[in-house]
Amino acid sequence: MRLAAIALAFLGVAGAARAQSAPAPAACTAVSPAAIRELRHRLGLVATRAIAYFRSADSIEENLKQQGAALHPEIVSLRLRLEAALDESEDAIDQCDAALARKALERAQALLDRFAAKLGG
Repeated sequence: MRLAAIALAFLGVAGAARAQSAPAPAACTAVSPAAIRELRHRLGLVATRAIAYFRSADSIEENLKQQGAALHPEIVSLRLRLEAALDESEDAIDQCDAALARKALERAQALLDRFAAKLGG
């Protein structure tokens, strides 16, 4: 899962600092390096928050399984859509498509807010 790669990249000791100072890919000429750094930083923040909520959801799901129940399908669907939006953001950043990255990050943030609300956060 690509989200695990995002998690490893941004949860390291210097993850946030690296996201802020990471150089833009060499092929990126249409978008400023500062804009790419900002998008990577924002992706890191959203992904880190998402991972925290995913862990909460996993814990809740485990407790529900012990009781013979399952997470509501809407929560599962939100999680999958959020993961897809984060992947799309990362791909757009890697391709230096700042407009698409911003849209995907906005969608990821909105999905994350809904996901958090469903979990009671």
